[in-house]
Amino acid sequence: MTEPQPHAGLPPAGLPPAHLQDTGPVQQPPPGSGLRSVETHWRRLNVRMLLIHPVQEGLRFLPALAGVFILGRTQDRGGGGWWELVALAAVVALGFLRYFTTRFRIENGQIELRKGLFTKQVIATPADRVRTVDVTAPLFHRILGLAKVEIGTAAGGQERLVLDALTVKEARRLREELIHRRSLAAAEPGAGPPAVGGSDPGAPLPPPTNPETTLLGLDPGWVRFAPLTTSGLLSALAILGFANQYLQRYLEQSDLGNTFNRLGGYPVWVDVLVGLVGVAAAVSVLAVLGYLLQFWGFRLTRHRGGTLHVTRGLVTSRETSIEEKRIRGVEIGEPLGLRLGGGGRLMAITTGLSKKEQDRGSAWLVPPAPRAVVTGVAAAIIGDDEALSAPLRQHGPAALRRRYARAIGPALLLAVGVVVLTVRFEGPLWVGVVGCLPLLVSPLVARDRYAGLGHRLTGRHLVVRSGTFVRRRDVLLRQGIIGFNLRQTFFQRRVGLATLAATTAAGKQSYTAYDIPLGEAVAVAHGVDPQLLGQFLAS
Repeated sequence: MTEPQPHAGLPPAGLPPAHLQDTGPVQQPPPGSGLRSVETHWRRLNVRMLLIHPVQEGLRFLPALAGVFILGRTQDRGGGGWWELVALAAVVALGFLRYFTTRFRIENGQIELRKGLFTKQVIATPADRVRTVDVTAPLFHRILGLAKVEIGTAAGGQERLVLDALTVKEARRLREELIHRRSLAAAEPGAGPPAVGGSDPGAPLPPPTNPETTLLGLDPGWVRFAPLTTSGLLSALAILGFANQYLQRYLEQSDLGNTFNRLGGYPVWVDVLVGLVGVAAAVSVLAVLGYLLQFWGFRLTRHRGGTLHVTRGLVTSRETSIEEKRIRGVEIGEPLGLRLGGGGRLMAITTGLSKKEQDRGSAWLVPPAPRAVVTGVAAAIIGDDEALSAPLRQHGPAALRRRYARAIGPALLLAVGVVVLTVRFEGPLWVGVVGCLPLLVSPLVARDRYAGLGHRLTGRHLVVRSGTFVRRRDVLLRQGIIGFNLRQTFFQRRVGLATLAATTAAGKQSYTAYDIPLGEAVAVAHGVDPQLLGQFLAS
């Protein structure tokens, strides 16, 4: 298959990754990089990082330090502590060496990072391959006025360029230069290059050249959606699991523990009801806490230079910049809880982000919020209201029957098996009742799964939707699609259905329309790019 021609103003997908090279002379910047040829010296990270890196190295080698400490105490019962001091000094020295062996510079349209003591390594990438710049400040960094800069390049799987740490002003200035393509030689002739990471970190920033427009600010009332999201529940369970050992000890030593013990005198259904209410309340509170930790201060802005900038985080602040010309679409997430609560969330489908970076939240555009807010921000970004709110084309009765068969079949087998085993071994009645519950719910699930299926082809985008418990509406730019995968299982072939996956270099790399009629699947692929399938179709 041939690839479709890229849309005007969009770079071709799959640009080559950042590369490793020796510290030799670099080439002149490519045309359009936005950075002039400027000779700069290798620059150190901020000296205050000497208070951070020894601590980070200590955490990395904590198991080894614990082993040395235990071994030293076992072999030297006199309490000399010699081995422990040597190991601790070695770890601290490693932290100091990271400062003295790490340099970076921006020269001839490239950003270069040099690191390593025994194995020298230089990582370099042209500025026009920079896709995202994250400025992260954990709590200890914020106390010291520092921030970590992570630079994502054209290849999501390539190692990121990480500068840990710069002052907050230096980090933001570096982001300006890389994302907004501001010239390094903007100073007066003869004044020298700007002091990004240089010897005068306190110098005032030049006036901003890209005034920003605020697209979204966090509404504190949105925390009501926290218990309705899967991520919120997982965060709550993680916090609850961490605190469980301390909670048990507290209950054993307090009157509250005696109150829980007295519940044993009530019927089982009372104990179960009280337990469910207590767990739901605890999980809701912890989910709200996790929401605030992750999204406090959330702010989405657009710069005149064509960049989206996201700021969020309570304890650890994170600032992410994404060039709009790298965005290939948006993903509207509607998990079951959010959907029932009238909410949703929005993420960008963009090039240059690995799966790990997406899991860390670098693609977030709107946190869990009201559906109207999500669609409003999505419309402001992609400019296609039809793709966001127009009804989708359903996949027909064959897809509906297939949804019922796949939902009811396994539930029926489970119910029959549980009932047979309960009767055979004379088990309690409630076991058989619980085994039949999925069978009672399966028709509702099947109907909702079919209602979630749909697709639509607009003038600029391909829209696909699927899912019940985790429903997504993916809006993919047609010019960002590089191919299609058309698959049919044995059972799909018998009813004339297929699975159509649109492939792209952005986001999850594949966006799928499930159980779509075969003729419509071919028509959608042909409508996106007639040249793509024309050579395989009969005249």
